[in-house]
Amino acid sequence: MNIRDLEYIAAVDRYRHFGRAADACHVSQPSLSAQVKKLEDRLGVELFARTNSGVHTTDAGTRIVSTARDVLRSAQRISDTAAEYHDPMAAPLRIGMIPTLAPFALPYLTSTISEVAQDLQVIIREQPTQVLWSELDERLVDVALMSNPETPAGYRFTPIFEEPLLLMVSKDHRLANSGAIKAHEIPVEEMLLLTKEHCLRDEAITLCKDKNIGIDVPDQLLAHNFLTLSHLLNLGVGCALVPTLARSILECANPAIRFVEIEDSSFARKIGFVSREGCPRQQILLRLCDYIRANLPENVTVLR
Repeated sequence: MNIRDLEYIAAVDRYRHFGRAADACHVSQPSLSAQVKKLEDRLGVELFARTNSGVHTTDAGTRIVSTARDVLRSAQRISDTAAEYHDPMAAPLRIGMIPTLAPFALPYLTSTISEVAQDLQVIIREQPTQVLWSELDERLVDVALMSNPETPAGYRFTPIFEEPLLLMVSKDHRLANSGAIKAHEIPVEEMLLLTKEHCLRDEAITLCKDKNIGIDVPDQLLAHNFLTLSHLLNLGVGCALVPTLARSILECANPAIRFVEIEDSSFARKIGFVSREGCPRQQILLRLCDYIRANLPENVTVLR
């Protein structure tokens, strides 16, 4: 059994047709069919049922093909890792991003990467912070764009910019026409928070320093993203802390909300890339960070 055999059976399972699978694998149909039959004989099980109505994967074939795909992904990671060390530009750069940042920073980030390294392929994975730490450990991502991370041994945080947090309210809220407020004027008891997997929830609780945060909000209310929060505010429910980069998109999506600046420099989050010590993509990352610092998104300040 070799990698090519696994590619053949994965292709047959995908296309449910030996001819199309052969085309995808750039071999003749007789060669692919013969190789699949040899593999079935060697394993002692039928992987595919060949009928007049087409090709169907058997129960045994389904399980074996699933394992084959795992092996193919691992083999690709081996090739990518070797390529990273030989030529850091050759393999895709896999970037993890937290959900409270990805929708608003992704268009900017992808255009920035094209300026820094035009031919570099990029793979984006949006995951909560704790999942991104696991994916860094497992090398599913090379770097992760995070907020205020506590960086453990073996990892490096490269700061890029500081992003102020704003108070989001409905147009009918008593603070809707306030250009700016002091931190102590934030109505913390009526604050809506994101669900627990989001790091901004913990940051909001820490910043507000109030055990009564959200006590006037019904326990049953839940929101996984800022857009949902904005619509909940329209129902007459309190306020929420949101990052500056989210403002323009949220205003377009929900014209009935307003944003209030907070006159306290601590109400901000530090955004940067987390990478493993010795990561072979470090030079690309440093070039990317330098370019972003020199070409910042609006309303954020540079960090070095």
